[in-house]
Amino acid sequence: MSPIPALLRTAIDLKEALDNAAVHLTPIGTCRTKATEWRQEHDEDEKGEEDADTDSSPSENVEIQAMEALRKLQDDYTTTVASGTIEDLAFNLNITRSGCEYQGDLSAFTSTAGNAADAATGERLQRWYEAGAVSGYGDVKAQETKVDPAVRDAPEIPASEFTVSPTLLARVQELWIRAEPYKIHLYGPGGKFKAHRDTPETDLVGTFLLGLGDTSKTTEGGWRSSEGALEIKNSKSNRYSEQWTRHAAHLGAWVAFYPDVDHAVRELASGYRAHLDTPEVPANVALRGKIQQALAPLRSPYGILLQHHYAGTAELNGLDAALYAAAGQTGNGDVKLLPVLIRWTAEKYYNEYGGDIPAKYSADVFPMTQTHVDAVLAHIRAKQKKLKDVNSKDEEEKDEEGDDEEDEEVTIPGSKPKKLFVDLKGTDAEWITYHSSQSAEEPKSKSIRFYTPDFSGTAIAWQEDVQDAIEHTGNESRPHAEDSIYLSYAVVVLPMRGTRGRRLRQLKRERLRQPERR
Repeated sequence: MSPIPALLRTAIDLKEALDNAAVHLTPIGTCRTKATEWRQEHDEDEKGEEDADTDSSPSENVEIQAMEALRKLQDDYTTTVASGTIEDLAFNLNITRSGCEYQGDLSAFTSTAGNAADAATGERLQRWYEAGAVSGYGDVKAQETKVDPAVRDAPEIPASEFTVSPTLLARVQELWIRAEPYKIHLYGPGGKFKAHRDTPETDLVGTFLLGLGDTSKTTEGGWRSSEGALEIKNSKSNRYSEQWTRHAAHLGAWVAFYPDVDHAVRELASGYRAHLDTPEVPANVALRGKIQQALAPLRSPYGILLQHHYAGTAELNGLDAALYAAAGQTGNGDVKLLPVLIRWTAEKYYNEYGGDIPAKYSADVFPMTQTHVDAVLAHIRAKQKKLKDVNSKDEEEKDEEGDDEEDEEVTIPGSKPKKLFVDLKGTDAEWITYHSSQSAEEPKSKSIRFYTPDFSGTAIAWQEDVQDAIEHTGNESRPHAEDSIYLSYAVVVLPMRGTRGRRLRQLKRERLRQPERR
């Protein structure tokens, strides 16, 4: 028998660890949002055992309001494509590249209009186009930059050969993102860029394009069109229907999109267009402030499940990066990033009169660092070896006794699953030990409450088992039952220890006690 390939063996090991994690690991908290969503879905008023609040815990309504605020921010800031026009745009542009020299102010408002303005813009764009540098494109599959006019025919002016006034970048930041000048892309007659996605880069949230002028036309069914050569695939597209939006590059027009969004520039039939490319980086003071306000009612320790899915990386995207940064600035405590597993179980009976019997449910959250995965696998391997040794010993005894009876199932005394002690000392996850309740007597105040604006849209379903109730009485009755496992990454906010932590908590309590000003 040939050996299992290393990658496949690793995948099998990981599956085994995930399937058994909830059996052998100690939970560090519960997912309050999952429990709340389930109760609302099943019209369940009674609270499960996990929801026994302490006096210092926020009420469920406060938690729901906090997540609704985060959900609104997600809806507002996670549109895959956004566009608009900066009507009062005015900034200084200085180009030093030979043949493209330009020094002056550009403004969406101009004293000239009509044909004279179009002619001046066209002359400027043509000069830049003819003297621009050869531009390549990033081949995502090959992970290299290539030059091929059949794919991309568009010169450029690199960032080292132009500058813009700080006022422009400030205006761009008001639109959500912080941007840095990257290139000026130029297109002329015959110029194009086939449909593609931007090359992934560390800290790259997306791309922000700002129009610097557009006199171009494309061919539409034999007619010339000035609708806009830039095409961006709409998020509503699917495998049955693709929807693309068109965008011109007139001065002040802007469009922003994420790196995984398809976009292209149609071949120009005539004229020129130019836009400033400013990659978005994850830093926005206004957004962080709004997230801080949403998180303010929550008491640490708590965790927020992240919106995007990650595979062994600490580089966060979009709103997740802003959430992590904002959580670190709330003053509530220390912030950690943690892969987690959520074990959800629920049981709801119906009595013979049609009324509900209080449901039982739990949403335990387990840490799933590499150390925890290794510990679970090591325990499973040790248990398998022990069972194999016991079976082998029994077989030897049977052979010696000449026992021809059928084999009986062998059980190991005391083999009832017990929680593992995972030694995290010296690792980045050492803090987890403090929040893992090793026994029922441990204080529940150490338990971490996890939330998410949208559980179904955040967590990955690793295993889902849902059995609908059979509403019969007697032996044929069966409750509605769920036993599922979900995976996610979470930002965890821990209480600060020491004098500074106590002082910050005291100040926060004092602010909460102050009456509202009217």
